[in-house]
Amino acid sequence: MQSDQTLKEFVKQHSQFTVAAMMGITQGAVSQMIRSGRDVRVAPDSESSNGYKFYEIRPLGKSSEAA
Repeated sequence: MQSDQTLKEFVKQHSQFTVAAMMGITQGAVSQMIRSGRDVRVAPDSESSNGYKFYEIRPLGKSSEAA
């Protein structure tokens, strides 16, 4: 079984356009996620219509930066 991989790794195997269609977003949004360094992960999911689930790992709570 494949393990989870980053969006950047996943896009190397599939085009940004194809990944965008799987996620229901635009190709530009996929590109922006990769460029901004967001920690978006892709995992196999037999229950999903496209065979994958996409999720983001983000810290919870207050930001360490003062507003």
